[in-house]
Amino acid sequence: MRTMDIARRTVAGAVAVVLGTAAGAAAPDRPAHAGGHAPVRVEEASESDGSGIKVVTATCPGARSVFAAGARIVNGNGGVVLTAMEPDAELTTVTVTAKARTGHASAWSVVAYATCDWSTSPPVRARTTVESESTAEVSCPGSTRLFGTGFRFEGPVDQTYVDEVGFGPGLRTVRVHAGGTEPESLTAVGICKEPTQPTGPPGERVEAASGYDGTWPKTVVTAEAGPDVHVYGVGARVTGAGPFFLSALVPSPNLRQAGAEAVRASQLPGSPAARTDGEGDGEGSLAVAALESAVFH
Repeated sequence: MRTMDIARRTVAGAVAVVLGTAAGAAAPDRPAHAGGHAPVRVEEASESDGSGIKVVTATCPGARSVFAAGARIVNGNGGVVLTAMEPDAELTTVTVTAKARTGHASAWSVVAYATCDWSTSPPVRARTTVESESTAEVSCPGSTRLFGTGFRFEGPVDQTYVDEVGFGPGLRTVRVHAGGTEPESLTAVGICKEPTQPTGPPGERVEAASGYDGTWPKTVVTAEAGPDVHVYGVGARVTGAGPFFLSALVPSPNLRQAGAEAVRASQLPGSPAARTDGEGDGEGSLAVAALESAVFH
């Protein structure tokens, strides 16, 4: 596992690229995998207005399948919560849902991302749901390996939010954590596939982290992937004592980097104070993880 601390370098340009919002499909700026195929990122954005809930779906083109998912809230400013980033059972679409907290009336939008690819060993979806618990975990079945993540939670959003979507040990599991009040239900989703070349590396987790301080929002991006490697799954985790939650998990347009954003819940008129899991001073940090893979077709 490779790690880097992006707090030591200037990342404004990289963040702008990774967290861009232009809709459509983007081809990687590198040769295709052996066999003539390369993954593409497809995105779809909602309208920007003051609606209380938004749902948007990104669809893979042609015969390609969803291998990873991503989501982003635009102009939520701590008043909008991601409640779902979920591939469908057939792995043809990614649907992202977000809800405004009580009192949030300004315009905002949400973006869904699907990383689409083709393989002689198609991916499968693994899914686990728990009731009234703050943590859900799902494991890839059999000998399959993890390529992408997803989640969903049900319940009010004024005091509940997702602060972790992580890869487990050995790139076989997905862990989702909800901060604040326990949700009515919490779902963890894994996109998994059989290794096409069992003797080769199944993938690599690459991480980057922000500094631990009281500055919010926080954005983090990973270093560019090496030659003949693409970013598939994106995971992230917020740490710190306070109402901090994930507002973006995004693969870059060329699938060479992964980015994440975390915000602090705003105190809105008419809404209850966002619950924290403990007393804190507003300081925290954000870590992002990219699941990178080379040729597998």
